[in-house]
Amino acid sequence: GDHRDLHYPLRRQRQMCIRDRYNTIKVNEKPHLTLSPFRCGFFLKEGSIMPQTILDFDLASTQDTITPRAGVIVLGEYIKGLGLEKLCNSHLPLPQSNRGFMPFEYVNSLILMLHSGGRVIEDIKAIQTDEALRKSLKLKNVPTSSAVLKWLSRVGLMGIYGIESINKTVLLRHLKRVKDDLILDIDASVIESNKWSAWSTYKECVGYTPMIGHINGGYLIHHEFRDGNMAPAYNNLEFIQRCIAQLPKDRELSWLRADSASYQTEIFNYCDTNKIDYAIGAKISNNVMREIEAISNWQKLPNGEYAGEFIHTMPKAHNAFRVIVTKRVHTPMLPHLTKLFSAEELETYNSTRYHAIATNNNTLSPQEIVKLYRQRANSSENSIKELKSGFNLDYLPTSNFISNALYFAIGTLASVSYTHLTLPTKRIV
Repeated sequence: GDHRDLHYPLRRQRQMCIRDRYNTIKVNEKPHLTLSPFRCGFFLKEGSIMPQTILDFDLASTQDTITPRAGVIVLGEYIKGLGLEKLCNSHLPLPQSNRGFMPFEYVNSLILMLHSGGRVIEDIKAIQTDEALRKSLKLKNVPTSSAVLKWLSRVGLMGIYGIESINKTVLLRHLKRVKDDLILDIDASVIESNKWSAWSTYKECVGYTPMIGHINGGYLIHHEFRDGNMAPAYNNLEFIQRCIAQLPKDRELSWLRADSASYQTEIFNYCDTNKIDYAIGAKISNNVMREIEAISNWQKLPNGEYAGEFIHTMPKAHNAFRVIVTKRVHTPMLPHLTKLFSAEELETYNSTRYHAIATNNNTLSPQEIVKLYRQRANSSENSIKELKSGFNLDYLPTSNFISNALYFAIGTLASVSYTHLTLPTKRIV
């Protein structure tokens, strides 16, 4: 069948929200009700009122156009308030003829589609056929799916650079509301795809591995669309520098958080030179493991874990740094079975798990470093999940790498516009 059949709830929503005139069939002994030709419910005849029984409400028919996407109207108005129309039409290539659609009409239609729950590119038809939505937002032109695919291919790299410039402009407006120290989180993600241009990823699936950067609680500051065969540790320092380049000159980065893919000497040296504190997951090598085994002063944390630390260095590193280690004793056994064994017998089943965090900060305690580092789970990892699942960017429309990169960039702009709308003035990181 058609691949859109996999998205039954969205298609069902379209059918149930159709408001038009139908040839109806009278229901026996209920002249005020008519049966829909879709066999999905009853409609009131024009001018009739449903009799009230228990609930205190009146239900009447109307010829007004309505939409199931009322929330999208609010976002659409906010997008216009941000000035995205002017930004898109000034930073993206203009049409080659007077009959062509303006860049904002393509970008805005895709943003509204992604916010409406659209997943495949053909779902843009839901925006195209929603008369109430188009009338409310004054959408004169909404391109078809085939027109969008041609536009993505034609605009290409110029569109990607244009979206990057637009994101930077919107970021400057957002930072005026943020007075806290800036914390950058970077992480790579995998988008599984069977396109011919996709490569095998480190998760043993075919797809792409974009690198994504967030600041202060999940605001997407920069991204880089990558081939699937590129390692998460590839060019991370260059990506960090590009993220910092998005910031205005009067704002400086205070913290960098990342997983063990960024456990690199050049990143440590860069942070030390530019006075940036970092909390980066450390790789537990044989040398690190010997240092962990030598720790004698373990501090118990409220969640039952233990924390310790030692000083470590790496070849070509300018300075030594702290390594904070957390230890958790794990017993792979069902809780109700522990009563059947003695303490000595349970110890034979115990396994100890370690996690290490490298940091150049000498003021925070081990417990504070662990808490700060683990907040990246919400600021970065959950934000990426929202980007892929909430905005359906786990699907890419074409087999062309550049077109997919531009589509992903527009998806990040959709995420930025939503975050810009919902993020409070002061956010606890």
